[in-house]
Amino acid sequence: MKRIIIFLLLGLVFSNISAQKITVTANKKALSEVLIDLRDQYDFQLSFNNDLLSAYIVSLDKSFSSKDKTIDFLLRKLPLNYQKSNEVYLIFPEERITQYRIFGQIMDKESLEPLPFSHLTINNSPMATDEQGNFSFTSETDSTFRILASHLGYFIHDTLINQGANQNILLTAASTDLPEITVTDKIVQTFIKMGNQAGNLKLNHKIAGFLPTNNDNSVFELLRLQPGILAAGEQKNDLIIWGSYEGESQVLFDNITLWGLKNVYEDIGAVNPLVVKNIEVLKGGFDARYGDRVGGIVHITGKNGSRLKPTLNLTLNNITASGSYEQPIGKRSSLLLAFRQTYYNLFKDEQIKYASSNANLQGQGLGQALVSSLGDLDVAPDYKFHDLNFKFTSNWENGDNFSLSLMSGQDRYSYDITTESYTNAKKHKYEGNDQFGGSINYGKVWRNGNTSSLSVSRSELDTKTSDVVSITRIRTNEEFFRRDDKSKNNILEYRATLKNSFVFAEDQNFETGINYINDEVNLKEDSLDINILHIKSKADRIGCYFQNNLNISSGVSIKAGFLANYPINLKKVYWEPRISLSLKLSERVAINGAWGLYKQFITKSSVVSETGDFRYIWVGANEKDIPVLESVHHVAGGSYNNNGFTFSVEGYYKKTDGHTRYYKYRQEGNISLGKSKSYGLDIFAKKDLGDHTLWISYTLSKTLENFDYFNTNEYRRALHDQRHEIKTAGLLALKPFYISANYIYGSGFPIYSSRNKIVAEPDYTRLDAALIYKFYPKKTKCELGVLFHNILDRNNITYESYEKIPLDQINSISIYTETVPTSIRLYFKITI
Repeated sequence: MKRIIIFLLLGLVFSNISAQKITVTANKKALSEVLIDLRDQYDFQLSFNNDLLSAYIVSLDKSFSSKDKTIDFLLRKLPLNYQKSNEVYLIFPEERITQYRIFGQIMDKESLEPLPFSHLTINNSPMATDEQGNFSFTSETDSTFRILASHLGYFIHDTLINQGANQNILLTAASTDLPEITVTDKIVQTFIKMGNQAGNLKLNHKIAGFLPTNNDNSVFELLRLQPGILAAGEQKNDLIIWGSYEGESQVLFDNITLWGLKNVYEDIGAVNPLVVKNIEVLKGGFDARYGDRVGGIVHITGKNGSRLKPTLNLTLNNITASGSYEQPIGKRSSLLLAFRQTYYNLFKDEQIKYASSNANLQGQGLGQALVSSLGDLDVAPDYKFHDLNFKFTSNWENGDNFSLSLMSGQDRYSYDITTESYTNAKKHKYEGNDQFGGSINYGKVWRNGNTSSLSVSRSELDTKTSDVVSITRIRTNEEFFRRDDKSKNNILEYRATLKNSFVFAEDQNFETGINYINDEVNLKEDSLDINILHIKSKADRIGCYFQNNLNISSGVSIKAGFLANYPINLKKVYWEPRISLSLKLSERVAINGAWGLYKQFITKSSVVSETGDFRYIWVGANEKDIPVLESVHHVAGGSYNNNGFTFSVEGYYKKTDGHTRYYKYRQEGNISLGKSKSYGLDIFAKKDLGDHTLWISYTLSKTLENFDYFNTNEYRRALHDQRHEIKTAGLLALKPFYISANYIYGSGFPIYSSRNKIVAEPDYTRLDAALIYKFYPKKTKCELGVLFHNILDRNNITYESYEKIPLDQINSISIYTETVPTSIRLYFKITI
């Protein structure tokens, strides 16, 4: 009996399941007809628009366990929705938000060069292009876009464009150098852009061609004329930005890290100006896309080369010969080659002198007599330099682009000193640098307007130094002092970065990226042919970033994100949050602010010799004796722009921990850890009067440091601490003549005695001027220039450019390298 009951129950269950099973069989059948069949066969209660649903064709052979699952499956990929009310399925069209999308590229009209980091306003929403000039925008309200495009040194372009892909916008340069072109009734973006983002400024390098800057180093001279970037002291191979120490700021050229050459401020820079297209400076508070430095970042984009016609540039001055050649390859590719070579020694006699006022006499009559007998010592250093640049670029119809950029540079610097008085002192100083770099960059524009870019780069700097000092007594010919120090410092970096930008809505886009960086540092030092130091360190790290750019309302933008790094040798994740705010109060007034945490995994440690000389070596962090550098940035400022007048003010406060300094105590080497704090205020004002321009900047700053080898816990002034700096420049355009001048005043750096007391703080003053004449014989463009350097003939002292050599066991004399003396430079440039 029990078995019969069980079988009956199972039969009821299976009959129930069978009754609930719904089968849909259709072959290219209208959805409306399928639903009618369901109504007739399975008692579906439905309500729908027959004409609407008949437009959708269904091919299906599938069974379902319920009515809900059947309707869900039939509508899952269609712009339809349903609502169930009292067992009735109400089917209706889904309310879809239509998105209109536009994407394209900003380019130079003359050469079709992409213009990176250009500014756009699309339907009153501000944005910027990427490194290749690409932009993308989505609207939910209108398929017609009003675009206001601008780039420094170009006329602002105001246009209406319908939705679609590959919308190329061509901008006209304000100074085309072509006499037959006349552009009127247009507004031009001049050479500097401030106020859109805290700590950020953009420079048009073309302005440097009109200023009294040597055409071999106009990039760095233009940078040092900007507020917050130290100009006084003319540091030779680094930029001091907002109190940062040497090695804490990064210069990138086509995504290649430039470690620095022995460039001399007024003569030869590490970047050939003939290949520079765009310069962006991030003084501090920069966003999550940038890392690896706790100071500032200078991002230089190189020219691609003309895609329209072959172009040859040749420049000759009384120091170097330089040139570039641009060759179109087909309609979408180009090749660029450039070189520089010294052919005349840029130093003159009396450029290095003994400074008798800095002798450590300590009351010794012999030392005083010795210094008096020496007087000025004429020294003519030997300097040689050459570099090469190569770049191949290709662009596809769909907006994708590819580039290969290669560079190499080499310099040699040396001098010899021989003196005879009570002693015979000989000194030989040598430094040689070889820098090589290359990058491969590929940019992808997706069909929906989102963009991706992949960059792989290699950069290497190999530095060799030699310092030999020998002192003998003339009477006995006995050598009582000898120093023979040699060093080799090599730093090699491999870097791979993938960046993505996603536009989700009219007021929001996301940026993400991942990178891998490998740094290797090899340092070897010998003294008297005995190895005293050998450091090999490796810093592999994987990083990623995420950033959300949100336009809350008209004129209000927030950028928030983070950068995360995982150094493989440290086995720890380091988080770096960042946030910035921009508020446009009106068409003329904007305020902004930024905060961020920054970390650096390779550092340039300072080395203090027994005589108090400073030099710098690259080392990798190991969190034992070399910590990871960490800095917190606070930045706030505002700007006003109206009718050619620009005024901006910006304040900053930075705290940095993890500085390292090598020093000797009791014949033993020691490593000291330190921390610093920098704060200051930048004020900038510029006025354009037609083709003429005038600007002035003032920086009030303070940088203090504390190392654990100090006798007290108090902070003292850093070697590069300077309280005041004023910079002004003007350009008078009397075509075809251009007259310009710039003036720099710095209140000076502290010079410490051997007892760590400030014994001097010489100020810095320099005035330069230039007269340029442009003419156009036949189909060429020519320039003749006369540059007047250091018109006031000030014997300024360069930053950290002095060194001490002993005269005997007690006395020593400092050698100071002076800046460029009063001189006249001539140059001729021709473009064919």
